[in-house]
Amino acid sequence: MRLGQDVLSDPARALAAEWLLPNGVGGSSSGTVAGTVTRDTQGLLVAGASGRPLVLLLRLDERASGELGAFDLACAPAAGPASTGGAPRREAPWSGRAQGRARLEEFRLDPWPVWLWNAAGTLIEKTLFTISGHDAIAIAYRHLAGPPVHLAASPLCVARGPGAPPGLPVSGAIQGMPGRVRIELAAGAPSLSLWHNGTFLPARVWVRGLACEPDPRARGGAAPRHEDALVPGHAEGLLAPGRFFHLVFAAEDGLFRALAAEERLGVPPPRTLADCVAALEESERDRLARWRRGALDGADFTTRQAAAAHGGSAAEIARRREPLVRGDDATVLRLACALRGGLVRRGSRRTFVSSLPGGAERGVEVLQSVQTLITLRGFDLARDILRGYLEYLDEGLAPVGFDAADGRPLYGGPATSLWLVAAGDLYARRSGDRAFLGDVLHPALEGVMQALRQGTRHGVRTAPDGLLVSGAADLPKDEGAARGGGEWKVADLNALWYHALVAMAQLSRQLARREHAAFYLAWAHEHQKRFLETFWDAERACLHDAIGESGPLHTLSPSQLLAVSLPPALLA
Repeated sequence: MRLGQDVLSDPARALAAEWLLPNGVGGSSSGTVAGTVTRDTQGLLVAGASGRPLVLLLRLDERASGELGAFDLACAPAAGPASTGGAPRREAPWSGRAQGRARLEEFRLDPWPVWLWNAAGTLIEKTLFTISGHDAIAIAYRHLAGPPVHLAASPLCVARGPGAPPGLPVSGAIQGMPGRVRIELAAGAPSLSLWHNGTFLPARVWVRGLACEPDPRARGGAAPRHEDALVPGHAEGLLAPGRFFHLVFAAEDGLFRALAAEERLGVPPPRTLADCVAALEESERDRLARWRRGALDGADFTTRQAAAAHGGSAAEIARRREPLVRGDDATVLRLACALRGGLVRRGSRRTFVSSLPGGAERGVEVLQSVQTLITLRGFDLARDILRGYLEYLDEGLAPVGFDAADGRPLYGGPATSLWLVAAGDLYARRSGDRAFLGDVLHPALEGVMQALRQGTRHGVRTAPDGLLVSGAADLPKDEGAARGGGEWKVADLNALWYHALVAMAQLSRQLARREHAAFYLAWAHEHQKRFLETFWDAERACLHDAIGESGPLHTLSPSQLLAVSLPPALLA
């Protein structure tokens, strides 16, 4: 993406276009192409490694000064009066003036945000990227042309959750050392460390009344609010031909020790911050390129498998030497980007969250995403995610999610368990990982099937007619409250139950357990017959969504489509 003055000179358009970078542990960096933040879910550094995302660095306000004068580069709307905690004083340069918009000539994603300013003939380039696996960002300012200037960057710090009202009281205690500043933000929040290759001038200034728009996806139509941010000081550096000015912000004190141990800085590690940032940028570019290349290669391999399986003329397509999936395939690249963006680490587990920042981990969505990952042949990562859910099986139920505060598993209906069977079956068939299938996957999934058949918590059991029964909580959301409690036979859950029976037959066959395979297959055939007799509404030519004591629900749900689309076909 590349934007010029036609967009950047228009405040509405420049503030509406957004970017977001994940860091792989649940944190992120996000903002607008104008170089500021406008919503309460945005922030240059949102720490997420603890499982509780916290916005620590809201934004940076930059100012360039040289022979021709001083120039604001900040593009944020003006805030209220700045103060030092007492009486208000005049508006300070770092309080968020908007003059920088006129000096911003270009924005591009390459593959992360790059801004180009023209300050009275001095061209300044700013690059920002996240450091994978860590709650950290690196920022590089580069002099491209024109007279030398001094650049001052003022961090605006807060300590609250994304989308949350002003939270923890910020103390802002500062500990300085050569090339590094440690900022204690609030009790219960990680400290913010800043590495720089310039000078740092402590200030401890508050910027009051920053506009904070709610995320448009938030429910309830929350009204805009205002918050205060702490400017602990100003990092300053000289920009001249051949000179860079670097800033690295992190929510961990030992960031560079950890990066050196991971051998991401080279061997031996560089001695300067500039060389460290250069090594990290090269590493991040390589990491992203390998992820994209792996997704394209995986999609191409799966496409060839599908073509070969169809036979006939399609088999000829599968034997073509040229790629079946092009290197610029937008669908695959966007899919790979979405998967990478939702990938997080929770303790020893790898998993997906629904969105960043602050998105929830929902078991069904995670296991549906795992099937996409398997299609792109990301087998190692898929196995890690499956193993994480297998370890939390409890009486046949897989977690519907995990508590955001303490990470404990949350249990509900059988949907997550059934999608776990579907994802496990796809993994075993596509990967050929017989060791994981025999030692881990098959025994755990057999336990799931036995528990659901015999009955477990939340009213989940198999009725005498063989259909799966669950509580009202598994009804469509709009119907659950209206229909009250009781037991229900839900269409999408019973479609998943059918596919789970077929999957167990296939998995048993792979392990040469013929009797088990025959048992599950016969059970699946009987269940299909009962399903069609019970759920197919011939008059309306559709499925009942659920069957209860008071009769059927005549509604449709997207979950039906997902459930019946799994192979083999449940419906004629």
